[in-house]
Amino acid sequence: MAKACRLLRAILNTALEDDLIKKNPCRIKNAGVERPEERPVLTVAEVFTLAACVPPRFRALVLLATFGSLRWGELAALRRAITSIWKRAR
Repeated sequence: MAKACRLLRAILNTALEDDLIKKNPCRIKNAGVERPEERPVLTVAEVFTLAACVPPRFRALVLLATFGSLRWGELAALRRAITSIWKRAR
């Protein structure tokens, strides 16, 4: 809601500057302020504990997501083809 309010306020401010309207009606106090909750963060030890608990084929996924700061889409797009590229480079 806060993002929508900021966008509407910006659009109406542009209309105000262009003399299309006399006053910006979007003036709700603190309506454009976001108050996100703090996200929990794992310690390094907890990350390694988590990686040890998942099946071996997913350990690299957990470690790359954490230490490589990769998003899910980036992780899902990774392929093992790098080994064939590596062999061709030799």
